[in-house]
Amino acid sequence: MINFAELPADGIRFEQLVRELLVLEGFETHWTGVGADGGRDLVITEQLKGELSSYSRKWLISCKHNANSGKSVGRDEETNIVDNCKAVKADGYILVCSTQTTAAMVTRLQEIEQQQQIITRVWDAIELEKRLLKPHTFGLIHTFFPESSKNYQWKIYNAFSPGFWAANYKDHFFYLSCRLSNTYPGLPGIETLVQVMEQIELTGHKSPYGSNQHLRLRAVYYDDKHSTHLAFVDYIYPNTTKEQEIISPGMLKKKLFDSYRRTPHDHINMPDWDIVYRAASTGSDHFDLDHKQYYEPHMKNFESGTTRNGSGHNTNFRPEGFRQGRFESSEEIDDLPF
Repeated sequence: MINFAELPADGIRFEQLVRELLVLEGFETHWTGVGADGGRDLVITEQLKGELSSYSRKWLISCKHNANSGKSVGRDEETNIVDNCKAVKADGYILVCSTQTTAAMVTRLQEIEQQQQIITRVWDAIELEKRLLKPHTFGLIHTFFPESSKNYQWKIYNAFSPGFWAANYKDHFFYLSCRLSNTYPGLPGIETLVQVMEQIELTGHKSPYGSNQHLRLRAVYYDDKHSTHLAFVDYIYPNTTKEQEIISPGMLKKKLFDSYRRTPHDHINMPDWDIVYRAASTGSDHFDLDHKQYYEPHMKNFESGTTRNGSGHNTNFRPEGFRQGRFESSEEIDDLPF
């Protein structure tokens, strides 16, 4: 169970959690100045597709964080629902709470739906937990709930073939694939790979939320015939990053090797690495480290163990989307012992 009382009682982190959840679920999401709680409510746009046409629906989201007190959300806590919806021209209203609602509040929402033609929904603590346990939102548990996340280290899902799985580990989402076996690669070894990557210090400007450069594991292919692994990784950095702030392929390869030597690795040999450099608009509201665009074009590579430039199992460091002339011959990237 997720303990929503881990979030501060002032409700700010709860509102941030709800906002990140909505963004990851694909909604166009904005803050609104409407509301008596300091203007921290959210407005989202839902894109819908009918049989004959497409249309959108606007929702007003109200966040109520009572987990620290355990109080249910009563009708006296939300008295201006109709006016607030009209102010932002919302078609619907969603009450998101970290506990539950009272029966009186449920009745009030039903009355609004019947009398005002405003669609109403409630996302209580149980509904929120269900939404956080989806593959694309699972990482939020580790970002917002450090204690609860200890109960949610791994979650593995069936994929479209017997030897292929989708997995969440901590705040990472990636795919696992085996050459011969119908059982996924040893999880302690995959944990070691993540630890190797997490130990690498990336250069660049530090934001209030940590480094704005990231190494993200996308997939691990296990060739169980030869006991070798191929790790697919993206090196993501802001598209405004200066050249000298980006780790070159040769230096990154050395950092990975040094990190591997420092990490206990009884469960896995040093893998081959398929690393793609990706410039991204990291400051955008719609930026997501695990956006589907980083996975969908390469699913066949992840399943078959071919690198994303089609070169097989060799170490592949491929700058993508950076200025021509960068990373050419300043380092020898094939002279390290792995």
